[in-house]
Amino acid sequence: MLALWWALPLLVLAWALHEAFDLGGAGAHTFFRAWVNGAVLWGAAALCAAGALNEERGRLAWLLIAVAIACWALGDTIWTVRFEDAQDVPVTSISDVFSLAWYPLVIVALALLVRDRVPRFELHRWIDGVIVTLFVATPWVALFLQPTFDHTTASSLGKAVEVAYVLGDAILVGAVVGVGALMAWRPGRMWLLLGIGLGVLAISDAAYSTQVLQHAYHAGGGFDVAWAAGTLLIAVAAWQPHPGHVHQPPAFGWRAIALPVAAQLLAIAIQLYGYFDELPNSERVLTIVVLLIATVQITIARPRAPG
Repeated sequence: MLALWWALPLLVLAWALHEAFDLGGAGAHTFFRAWVNGAVLWGAAALCAAGALNEERGRLAWLLIAVAIACWALGDTIWTVRFEDAQDVPVTSISDVFSLAWYPLVIVALALLVRDRVPRFELHRWIDGVIVTLFVATPWVALFLQPTFDHTTASSLGKAVEVAYVLGDAILVGAVVGVGALMAWRPGRMWLLLGIGLGVLAISDAAYSTQVLQHAYHAGGGFDVAWAAGTLLIAVAAWQPHPGHVHQPPAFGWRAIALPVAAQLLAIAIQLYGYFDELPNSERVLTIVVLLIATVQITIARPRAPG
């Protein structure tokens, strides 16, 4: 196990240097993108599973994350074996079945970890999480999802699969940031590493999927390196001490309404922008939802100071 902790980060570092400076030349491309990539993904899955078995608390959640990484690794391995040297690479294949399994497995795992960290239901805290999730989803639609629908020439099946990746990534990033609000922005080291790892994976994967659908993708670009680095961060998170329950006193005054007010200001700014430039309908709908939920948060959901 110790050998993996040393070998995998060094492999990712060497790979990053290759992508940035073309160290090793063109002959090293296949070695890194096919074999090093698979080794890091499978190694991260093994480290994550070992971390889960090493700690009783959160074990099921971390085992699910280990299985999710293994599914990603299996999908990547199948793609490498079948299509690495192929001239005509399909937009979709059987490897997508395993790669897409990553999303439901991780979402269930996150729900289990959140339940362990936030055992008591507090309406104002959950609304904070929803607001932040929508806060993240709003620019995500503009950057990744809307361009995909507007410019793709892929078949219906190809579009559906790649859009599923982009939507799954949006849900994961929104959930990760929303969990921060749910935990009063004190997630602990385990959650911080897990969130960064998932964020790196999701953002790079959404960018990759968007480029693929727009036929703008070229081999390289660091996407595979980012995926490998993200899975390693998740494996490190699996070995961190699990934080205890969140204990946060009720918030009052500006501290209580800072987040919903910020969300409202962003939503208003986006709506005003729509008067000067074309704004997708999806953006308008999202910002309206943000305004409504933030209004509820400010006027109803927050606890009041005792009289």
